[in-house]
Parts: sequence; structure tokens; C-alpha cells
Amino acid sequence: MAGWVSPGVEQPIAFPHKTHIALKVPCTGCHQQAEKGSAAGRPPTALCAACHAASDTKDPEIAKLKAYAEKGEEIPWRRVWRLPSHVFFPHRIHVAIAKISCQTCHGPMENLDRPPPRPLKILTMSDCIACHTERKLATDRAAGAKLSKVRAQQLSSDCIVCHR
Repeated sequence: MAGWVSPGVEQPIAFPHKTHIALKVPCTGCHQQAEKGSAAGRPPTALCAACHAASDTKDPEIAKLKAYAEKGEEIPWRRVWRLPSHVFFPHRIHVAIAKISCQTCHGPMENLDRPPPRPLKILTMSDCIACHTERKLATDRAAGAKLSKVRAQQLSSDCIVCHR
């Protein structure tokens, strides 16, 4: 099966993930929906502006952020990661419940000085199945094979778990 590849995109602000991670801001500090919903979401401009209220406006990227905030506009981030429409990937289950690191699917974002124009990691269905299989085996061993029906379904490699 072919990988899921997005065409290259340029973001309106050269957001440095590396700088924010170095400041101990977790991925979910900005992508706050990752632990709550299906999509990780993009950080609202107000969230960025709140942290950068006293930041140096001589930095052209922070000046862009402040300009969006002053106009009351959301930063028009462009989507980089995109799964086929028939694939259901709930971030909440993977991030908040399974405690899978964001880098598992997104690659080493913490090393980037600017947003990537395309996904760092090309996911295939085999990657998803391998992860589900590995985690189910580990959970089976840890739980003595006494998984709840819901938990077993979440870790299942059945088609219906991820495909809608």
C-alpha cells in the first residue's frame, strides 16, 4: 500500500518546535485538542499571543503572530498531515489513553526550527497494524489476557477499528 503523503506546504509563520520543546512546552500545550478529541487541532492565535505578549517584536516571526492577534485573526496554518478520508484516527485514544508519543506518528518534530513542508514520517497501514499488534501483545501479557471488551477492541487490528 502506498504511503500517505501530503504535498509540500509553506506555513504563514516559521514556528520553531525545537524552541518550544526546549522551553518545556509539551506538544499538547499548543495542540490542546490532541487529548480531548479526534483531531489534535491547531493552536488558537490567542493562545500563542498570551505566551508571547511580552516577546520581542523585532523577531519577524513573532511580529507576524502579533499582527494576526491584533487583527483578531486566526493564523492560517496549513495542514501537513492528512490521512485518507476512510481512516479514522482519534488522537485522544492514542495520546491520552494509550500514551503514545506524538513522535511515533509525526517523527522528530522536536528537532525542527521551522514547520516541515511535508510529513516527516510516511505512515502506512502496516505501521498502524504493527503498533496495534505490539501493544495488544504487551497489554495481554500485563493484564493476564483479561482485557475489557472496549480495550480489546481499541487494540484490535480489525479493519472496522480504523476504517469507516
